[in-house]
Amino acid sequence: MAELNMALIQMKGLKYRIDDILNVTTYDEHADLRGLHADHKDSDQLFQLRELKSIMRKLADIGGSIEYLFRPVLETGALHRDENGEYRTEGGYCYRSGSLIEALLQGDSGEIPCWVQTKVEYDGEDYYLAGYGDIPMEGLNVRVR
Repeated sequence: MAELNMALIQMKGLKYRIDDILNVTTYDEHADLRGLHADHKDSDQLFQLRELKSIMRKLADIGGSIEYLFRPVLETGALHRDENGEYRTEGGYCYRSGSLIEALLQGDSGEIPCWVQTKVEYDGEDYYLAGYGDIPMEGLNVRVR
């Protein structure tokens, strides 16, 4: 059975490799890859460029996820609704519609609670966790990275 720590070490290495690839392709500067020389009269190169753009978007997304995984946890605590109807941590971090959130959720009966990353959404009356609309935000245990 593989070890989690070994997989995490490999993820760090992958993040460095992804950063190198994004740099070589000029993706960080030009998401459309216009900084990459290609013959725009060659149909094969145009195909390769189009496919490369798609791959670069995915790699950038994966790299961001890996980076997030290794960010330190800055705060852990319960959410409370403030006078403006927004949910905040004791340290003052405010969650609004579209905010990423890590919440400690209880799984099926008997499962150990697990940290889950999702987004906060707003339905016109109150905020809720995307995909977990039945879980109240008041008192929810969260952590901030």
